[in-house]
Amino acid sequence: MRQRLALLIAAAILLPVGVAAPAAGSAPAAPAAPAAAPLAAAGTAQRIAKLTGPGSMNATDTKWQLKATDLGIMWDNGAGQILTAFGDTFGNGWTGPGGGVGNGATIDWRCNTLVRSTDRELADGMTFDNAVLDRAGHAGTLLPCKQINFDEMTVIPTAGVSVGNRQYLHYMSVRNWGEPGRWYTNHSGIAYSDNNGQTWVKHPTARWNNTPAWDNRFQMGAFLRERGFVYLVGTPNGRFGSAYLARVPEAQVLDPAAWRYWNGSTWVTDQWASAVIAPGPVSEVSVQYSRYLGKYVMAYLNESRAAIVLRTAPSITGPWGPEEVIATGAAYPGLYGAFLHPWSAASNSPWLYFTMSQWDPYNVYLMRVRLTGGGMFAGSDTDVTGDGKDDLVTFTQNGLADSYVAASSGGGFGPGVKWHDFFAPAGETPLTGDVDGDGRADAITFVHGNGDVYVARSTGTGFGPGVKWHDWFALGNEIPAVGDVDGDGRDDIVTFTHDAAADVYVALSTGTSFSGTTVKWHEFFAPAGEFPALGDVDGDGRDDLITFTQGPASAADVIVSLSTGTGFGPAAKWHDLFAVGSESPRVGDVNGDGRADIVTFTCNADADVYAAVSNGSAFVGTTVKWNDFFCTAGEFPYLADVNGDGKDDIVVFTGDPLNDVYVGLSTGTGFLGGAKWHDFFGLTGETAF
Repeated sequence: MRQRLALLIAAAILLPVGVAAPAAGSAPAAPAAPAAAPLAAAGTAQRIAKLTGPGSMNATDTKWQLKATDLGIMWDNGAGQILTAFGDTFGNGWTGPGGGVGNGATIDWRCNTLVRSTDRELADGMTFDNAVLDRAGHAGTLLPCKQINFDEMTVIPTAGVSVGNRQYLHYMSVRNWGEPGRWYTNHSGIAYSDNNGQTWVKHPTARWNNTPAWDNRFQMGAFLRERGFVYLVGTPNGRFGSAYLARVPEAQVLDPAAWRYWNGSTWVTDQWASAVIAPGPVSEVSVQYSRYLGKYVMAYLNESRAAIVLRTAPSITGPWGPEEVIATGAAYPGLYGAFLHPWSAASNSPWLYFTMSQWDPYNVYLMRVRLTGGGMFAGSDTDVTGDGKDDLVTFTQNGLADSYVAASSGGGFGPGVKWHDFFAPAGETPLTGDVDGDGRADAITFVHGNGDVYVARSTGTGFGPGVKWHDWFALGNEIPAVGDVDGDGRDDIVTFTHDAAADVYVALSTGTSFSGTTVKWHEFFAPAGEFPALGDVDGDGRDDLITFTQGPASAADVIVSLSTGTGFGPAAKWHDLFAVGSESPRVGDVNGDGRADIVTFTCNADADVYAAVSNGSAFVGTTVKWNDFFCTAGEFPYLADVNGDGKDDIVVFTGDPLNDVYVGLSTGTGFLGGAKWHDFFGLTGETAF
């Protein structure tokens, strides 16, 4: 009997839940990916740490009898923790490889489990603080399951989200497993917890019942909460379906009648009218908004390619770009499940972290991939010492939240010196600018969650205490910028809603605060998918709006809206071929004529840098190369006048592992070759300028 039970569990679980290939315990090499335009990731993902099982950094096998498990679905609980849900979990009787292997009487099978974490420094892994236990030292089941084949074999979580103090978990009730990559569900549903995941209630009617054809479109999913709605990216059971989209007002998550489905142009009540947002095969999908890219990112397993892939889109509704392979079965046999870390996606760092499972040894790993073509930061003053030369500034954005400065000597950057010991912690967006008009750039941070804006003014040798200058600005996914838009010598704050509405709001500096009234200065500029910036392009002393559409070569326009001092004027095209696709555009006065110009970095193997200079009414120059090797893939480029000659130079932070800083000085008609100006600044996870 015991042997028969063990074989039944193995047959039921071993094949479908992690096999990225027909042969158990192995995966075929992924087929060659077709050539594609440059995308979001700079190379393939790296393994950071084993999170579960024997030999893991969390020792889950000895702490909580969690020896083997999979998935690792993460969400922010709204109270400073990441909750992580696992699928079928086995105790010390598990022998592997794969799920369900061992003596059925001692394997200690739990259909799902959960751990909590407050770890924000992911470069060395993700520490679990505690787990949901059913007894001392034993991780307990969250959602009960029958464990009866062809009835309800298991219940597996697929997505989580918090609204207020309530946690929601999307799950699937698995009837039975089929051949590799296929399984069949009774229904999917939503469970909720009001005690931080300790106990859960399966709502009796918040369900998507499967059909006799096994083709309901929301049997698995990914949650995303945004602007008063909870979104659900759904897929059918198994690994070969396409992805669809639904949403519900966040106060009505448990009301099936309140859900609406995206049909490609609007939201409708009929799920069968929903449109494909990503064609299959899509499985174990995860979706987040990447603040670094200013785009939405989607990660999932493509079973046919035996690979984890990444897509990006300007809006949750799409259009979703082509797949980019970030991990393969050849490198990680039996890989599956790519669940994005929400704090990582919400950060300003180019590193995007995610969990990934492998069928053998049936455990979960923390991975990371380096994004490129991002850094949604408008060019602003970094002369924090007030000597006329731009300096380096970095915000660690970790638990310490330190700020360091390396002052420019005109020929190099000095040692990094701590200028503040708690400013711009994780999740905030730090920028710099002279907000009090004293000739020294100050530190500004946008909290986003509650709309607060803090300023730490420069003394010339340090940043003073952080003081709240505004209490409702740049909320959610909006993109903030700093610049002097009214021409009074003090930098103001600007925010781009960067959505379909594409509004632009301004709060002017009084020298001691940002005016309490936030005013709309433009009602349609830099919609989702474009790259917004500020710069004085006509040389009148007022910063203007610039946006790079970043389309293909046929549609990579640059649009400008000039400041009148009280608003931004009509949008006008100033250039029609610049900053194509995933290139990194920047704004600065590179020829020293008092007008801001545009520069784009290809940041790829070619590492080219192009510039188009302003004549006051347009940007002049098409495919004018100013440097032919500067900023390779994954590096972060910037413009700054580091030698004080009135011309902005090119600066690049190489990031991990060397953390070098290179400078190419401007001659007014080109940039000199890169020279190392600092050998350890702007570390992994920091936000540096």
